[in-house]
Amino acid sequence: MNKSISPAREQPSRTSGTSKLFEKHLPILSIGLVMLGLIVSAAVAMRSGIGAAFQLRILGVLKRTLLPARAVPTPSPPSGTVLWSADMETGDLSQWSRPDVPGGPNAGGGIFDSGTAIASVDALSVAHSGIHSAKLYINTLNSPGVSTSGVRLFRWLEPQTHSGLYYSVWYYFPQRYIPNSNPPWWNVFQWKSKRGEASDPFFALNVANRSDGSMYLYLYDQNAKVSYSQTAKNIPTGQWFHIEAFYNCAGDKTGHVTFWQDGTQLFDVSNVQTRYADGNCAWSLNNYAAGLAPPTATIYVDDAAICAGGRCP
Repeated sequence: MNKSISPAREQPSRTSGTSKLFEKHLPILSIGLVMLGLIVSAAVAMRSGIGAAFQLRILGVLKRTLLPARAVPTPSPPSGTVLWSADMETGDLSQWSRPDVPGGPNAGGGIFDSGTAIASVDALSVAHSGIHSAKLYINTLNSPGVSTSGVRLFRWLEPQTHSGLYYSVWYYFPQRYIPNSNPPWWNVFQWKSKRGEASDPFFALNVANRSDGSMYLYLYDQNAKVSYSQTAKNIPTGQWFHIEAFYNCAGDKTGHVTFWQDGTQLFDVSNVQTRYADGNCAWSLNNYAAGLAPPTATIYVDDAAICAGGRCP
């Protein structure tokens, strides 16, 4: 009896299957071995000081392929362009009047003393840079007919020709003083606006005392009769400190005032009127008060500058 025989199924041998599997993946393995060899070779080359650029290129490709992209840091804003500066190294205060001589018809600024006050440059004095600084002296002892004493170093050329500017100056207070008039005030930095015969302060940086007697700066909006205080910084004595400001001179409530002390922001006031609608702007550094204890006060300023387009370098 003949048995039916089922057609035989082709069973691949284990050996032939492994061979075909190996052949199937050979190109991938070859590429992997080549890449591994390139990386190992590059690493060896780097250890021996050879092929540094090649290794960076290979690793750069891998980084772009395998690693998530990193955010590019935003560059720091550029420094502004210096429009005017005064370092007092001329030995006098003539830099405040440039481009003309002091009191000249085209002077860009000037020095104004009232009451018992003197602005000068000593032959040798405390200075932030070089050997000179501006010395601002006042005596607030009330003399007949004198209610205030003040020194003002003015610049009006730049504020009258640019609406938004950056201002920079270094101060030196030799000792602690206490404003003691009624009400107490001591103005060391301000912007004024002139219209017709009137010339009035709009924003002033004033000095006051904390409960322990330490001096600090506060901002006063003369036009709106509003004060802005801060607790971030005190005024150091016997050392130079840096004041920077931004002022957008505007006859409506689009003005803007910002102050920094040694890089720390003290005030940032926006949407304020910073000049008369029909007036201009002028800036001054001052030693100006109605009463101080002790009554005679000397402060120094140096390396003043006005800049456009960014903070002064």
